[in-house]
Amino acid sequence: MHRASCENPAMMTLDDYRALFRATPYPYLVMAPDLTIVGASDAYLRSVQRTEEDIVGRYVFEAFPENPDNPEGTDISEVKASLLRALAKGEPDTTAFVRYATPVDTPEGRKFTERYWSTVHTPVLGEDGTPILVIQNPVDVTELYRFDEQSQVASLQLMAPGGSNAENFNRAQMHEALSRILNNEREHLRSLFNQAPGFVAVLMGPRHVFEMVNEAYYQLVGHRELIGKAVWEALPEVAGQGYEEFLNRVYTTGEAWSTRAMPIAIQRERGGPVAQRYIDLVYEPYKDQYGTTIGIFAQGYDVTDAVEAQAAKRESDERLRDGMDATKMVVWDWNLATGELVYSENIMRVLGCSPVRMAEAEQFIHPDDRARVSAAHRRALDGAGSYAEVVRFNRPDNGRQIWLDSRGKVQVDAEGNPTRMRGVTVDVTERYQAELELREANRKKDEFLAMLAHELRNPLAPISTAAEMLRLLPGLDARTRKASEVISRQVKHMTTLVDDLLDVSRVTRGLVQLEQEVVDIKSAVSSAVEQSRPLIEARHHKLTVRLDATHSAVRGDRTRLVQVIVNLLNNAAKYTPQGGEIALDVHSENSWIHIGVADNGIGIDDGLLPHVFELFTQAERTPDRAQGGLGIGLALVKTMVTLHGGTVEAESAGPGAGSTFTIRLPAVDQQQAALASGGGMAGAAAGGPLKVMVVDDNVDAAESLAALLEAQGHKVNVQSHPLAAIPAARQDPPQLFILDIGLPEIDGYELARRLRAETATRNALFVALTGYGQAHDRVLSRSAGFDQHFVKPMHAEQLGELLALARARAA
Repeated sequence: MHRASCENPAMMTLDDYRALFRATPYPYLVMAPDLTIVGASDAYLRSVQRTEEDIVGRYVFEAFPENPDNPEGTDISEVKASLLRALAKGEPDTTAFVRYATPVDTPEGRKFTERYWSTVHTPVLGEDGTPILVIQNPVDVTELYRFDEQSQVASLQLMAPGGSNAENFNRAQMHEALSRILNNEREHLRSLFNQAPGFVAVLMGPRHVFEMVNEAYYQLVGHRELIGKAVWEALPEVAGQGYEEFLNRVYTTGEAWSTRAMPIAIQRERGGPVAQRYIDLVYEPYKDQYGTTIGIFAQGYDVTDAVEAQAAKRESDERLRDGMDATKMVVWDWNLATGELVYSENIMRVLGCSPVRMAEAEQFIHPDDRARVSAAHRRALDGAGSYAEVVRFNRPDNGRQIWLDSRGKVQVDAEGNPTRMRGVTVDVTERYQAELELREANRKKDEFLAMLAHELRNPLAPISTAAEMLRLLPGLDARTRKASEVISRQVKHMTTLVDDLLDVSRVTRGLVQLEQEVVDIKSAVSSAVEQSRPLIEARHHKLTVRLDATHSAVRGDRTRLVQVIVNLLNNAAKYTPQGGEIALDVHSENSWIHIGVADNGIGIDDGLLPHVFELFTQAERTPDRAQGGLGIGLALVKTMVTLHGGTVEAESAGPGAGSTFTIRLPAVDQQQAALASGGGMAGAAAGGPLKVMVVDDNVDAAESLAALLEAQGHKVNVQSHPLAAIPAARQDPPQLFILDIGLPEIDGYELARRLRAETATRNALFVALTGYGQAHDRVLSRSAGFDQHFVKPMHAEQLGELLALARARAA
């Protein structure tokens, strides 16, 4: 060995370190990071019976290969894994027992000797922290392993001085290896103790002093100083919570104690607030060799999350149960193979019966509903996949009939075969009764509206007729003519309001019926313009009408289509300040007829635009309510257009920017359009006077209509009582009957039947003129023999068309 430098005895040269490394009694093998051997101590070379020239510069597992005759007898993978871990982590890595056969050169050739090793692999790090070398320190523990395995004390003699292995394995080496193994085992046990998922503590003596505590325990109590302290000194906040009593009982009796989800108020952070936790806990007595309890082994789990989750689930279940009870809902699961029905626990409260099999449950369903329920089940199981029925159900507990809305979904197996049906059943008795009451109230409302309309139309009829008579008087001065026009205009407005009210009633009940015919949309537009012109002119608007030259026929109800266009024109007129501009555009595009009504009026707010087609929706009213209306016109437009298979849209850039309404209706082909345009009814064609009978118990209405007819040269017989009308008709048979429906003693329906039975009046034209205008009223009038049904008041155009029909029939 070289001596250290005399100038600085504390400093050692590289040669000094090399000599020390060669002379150390401990075996070391030095490798580069790629596991190439760069050096070995003499002790290492002796232990493996190799020379430095044999191994230096070679890959370690090439220099020390596995036994080719027994590859399974060499744990080469464990050694390699340990080396790689040490290099990767930059920390020592230990293998307690590794089986690794070493090659030995004998006269018979190289042989392998099975040995057991305990190794430590230590990385040597450079200045940048990366490994530059890795050192292996192996200890041959073969004899210890055999001693432990065979329990033969005699084998220790092999390690005694003078024995054949004294040079390689003396007592000092045996003691060192044994200590290393024991330390490794102790560290392993400590690691297991510390990494245990539950908290663990060892408490010694009657004061329960902490001797060992794992990481989970520290986390539970906030990493406070525990070792060497009694429980109540280290954790004063736990005192008085019952734990001291249980610890003392276990220490005194030597019997274990356990509990689940026990609450404990404890500091989770040093100096922090006390938090409520829940723990599963076991106290096991720790006894000495004489059976005397000397300590307590405490172990358990912090189950706070689970307890809180269970509490949340209980609360959720309670909310669900309360919700199901409040809504009278039962959840069920029907096993199709066994027929077993599993219900939620509230079945008795909701249905008044205990869980039963499906076949037994059906006996409580109303007999008239059972076939429908069975059919719905079959449809669901045959492929529909879902079930939904409302049925009557007789509660077994009190016999009361209730209404149940039951819905389910079929569950299938991997092959698609139905296995069960799951769903809910809700007691909807209150809702159903409310719906019945609502339908009854709606029916009464419709009856009231019909009666109201009838009563309103009766006085409107003579007013309208009187205004028309005034207009026809010769030499009428301008002031009187204007007054007549105002009256006529306001009567029409009032009539429109009444009609809209009744239309809303019919629409909401789905009772609107359309006459299906081919309609020339240009003709309908012209009629609509004529109807809306008085309002447009009264507000001094400029109306521009653009009609496409191509055909523009649709299939539908001409009257309803005219009504739709009138509503849009009137809406534009009302919501455009006086002197505004309105444009009506009709054109065809891709088999659709487009009807657009645009104005430069007050526009529509963005918030209102999506709702303009809803019932009773209106823009903000001005103080003088200049726009008027009930807010139902656009709703009727939407419904009527939809019934015709079309669409309607509203557009507006906002307040003050005007608005545009566009209707799209499916067009019919040109041939049908030609038939529509060529087959129109002639107007009030000129001809001779007619004999007309008017029967109405409203004398003013009857006489005003008679006066209007007489002014046009017709002979009119007015009767206020239906029974007087029959003999009068026999005496002078009329060509046209205009009959009211609401007559005394016999109604207009019966009067029409009797007059139709008379030979002299059998072929006359019968017209119902009444305040009743709903769909079923028209059905009744047609079945009674009426040819036409008009709602009061009758307008001049309608009267002209009616007279033309009467002349055509008389001819």
